[in-house]
Amino acid sequence: MKVGDRRRLRRARMAALGLMPALGTAAAPVPALSVARWMGALQAQDYSSGVWSIGVRSGLTLVEIEQAVVDRQIVRTWPMRGTIHWVPAEDARWMCELLAPRVLASLGPRYAQLGITQDDVERAGVIFEEHLGEPMSRPDVLSLLADHGIDPAGQRTYHLVGHHCMTGLLCQGPLAGRQPTFVLIDQWVPLSRKPSREQAMTTIIERYVRSHGPVTEKDIAGWIGGTLAFVREALELIGDRITREDVGGQTWVSHAAATAAVDGPGGVHLLPQWDEFLLGYKSRDVTLPDEHVAHVVPGRNLVFQPTVVVDGEVAGVWRRQEGKGTVALDVTPLTRLTAKALRGLEASSAAYGRFLGRDVELRVEGD
Repeated sequence: MKVGDRRRLRRARMAALGLMPALGTAAAPVPALSVARWMGALQAQDYSSGVWSIGVRSGLTLVEIEQAVVDRQIVRTWPMRGTIHWVPAEDARWMCELLAPRVLASLGPRYAQLGITQDDVERAGVIFEEHLGEPMSRPDVLSLLADHGIDPAGQRTYHLVGHHCMTGLLCQGPLAGRQPTFVLIDQWVPLSRKPSREQAMTTIIERYVRSHGPVTEKDIAGWIGGTLAFVREALELIGDRITREDVGGQTWVSHAAATAAVDGPGGVHLLPQWDEFLLGYKSRDVTLPDEHVAHVVPGRNLVFQPTVVVDGEVAGVWRRQEGKGTVALDVTPLTRLTAKALRGLEASSAAYGRFLGRDVELRVEGD
């Protein structure tokens, strides 16, 4: 792919992902619900990574994002790929019902390893319906299952709770201290939307293309954990709101409402460990140079390092270190950072400090 084409695709993606302009330059913070609606879903398997994924796009603080959970605007649940995402509360049920069945159908061998029977699954569902009218912490859910004769040992509780989140029965509520809580969706969410299957298909695929494009059909299928047939059916339903372009031997899908030309660089960002910037794509060639892959994904196992992104391309990794009264951000550049990039890095670290409500010390290796 030509250098100019790759740069154009990167910048278009940064704009779609809500990462352009850089955090701190927007006129006002964006509500967490608006971010979740725009993105469709944001990876949130790791809590601290997931809240910063919203923070870096919204300008909201951690406290403000957690208030959006208390206010029942956004929730964490398992809509697709068997992993936890932030989604609009009103969409949690239908997203799980549409996208999770493929994962549920694949879990038989794992359940057999753990000794989870179909009777265990069904009884757990009844227990949850009877007792989770209010958010209950994970340790309390474990005790609840044990009190009703279901062995919660090992990973059994995780899988039983996850199963019923994927069916649309449960979702996560606010944190209880540092523990996640679980609650019945019908008790927690003021209103669950009930689109038809075709409406649901077009909604989730259109949100993804709009917020991640340009993408390939394989990117879309990988993100939802679905088939190419499903993706193509949805794209056909969306019709002329989708555009296609051949670049570098690939067909790229974008939303017709996307900005035709994205001017100017994409800024500098400190992105969390599991952000949609990388996790949202089947192929990461556009934004992650081959020579940096081993630094960003050391085990080649989808365990990513938090990334420094400059103009839409990974240029370093970083980690957070707790200090006395401050949080240290240790940055390891993977390429030479210009003076302009270093200034952008300082602005991004200050924004992260505002998000945390903490003093932050930026430490750049070799600087």
